[in-house]
Amino acid sequence: MIPMFEQVAEMNRAYLANVLKSVDAAVAYSAKATTFGVTAANEFAASTAADLHAIAAVKAPQDIVPLRAKQMEEKADWATTTSRQAFDMISSAQTEAMHYAEAQAADVAKVFVANVDKLAKNAPQGMPGAEYAMSAMKAGVETSMAAFETVAKATKEGVEYAGTQVKAASAKATPKRK
Repeated sequence: MIPMFEQVAEMNRAYLANVLKSVDAAVAYSAKATTFGVTAANEFAASTAADLHAIAAVKAPQDIVPLRAKQMEEKADWATTTSRQAFDMISSAQTEAMHYAEAQAADVAKVFVANVDKLAKNAPQGMPGAEYAMSAMKAGVETSMAAFETVAKATKEGVEYAGTQVKAASAKATPKRK
């Protein structure tokens, strides 16, 4: 096989390995999120069933109002706690994904530039414009990486801002105990 084609094949194998790692991480997060959702739904269903049994056991009509008030407070507490847990899970997954994407992008850029250099050395000699094409490809990768870093930084700042806003809002929404 021609060395240039071997190098391209190696680049493709490395890319595929990175894609498979990403897929594995996505599957693991999906399993975690699904488990969280099913657990939350089961808790809510069990709580609702207990509420209905408690309402059915009420003997005097005037006892329903304080019972329902207590049940609604418990549901609000549960919703607040569950929402925080969901936000924390999503936030941590997003942070992990950003760190992974940043690391992968940096690695891919380094490997790509190194492989472009190898390809340039192994390119057929005497081809007009080959050197300029390789230089343009390297410049394109460097520009893309700079743009990616800018977008990643902006996204990270946006996620942090949203997180502080959600935490502040949930702190205000937390019911005060008497």
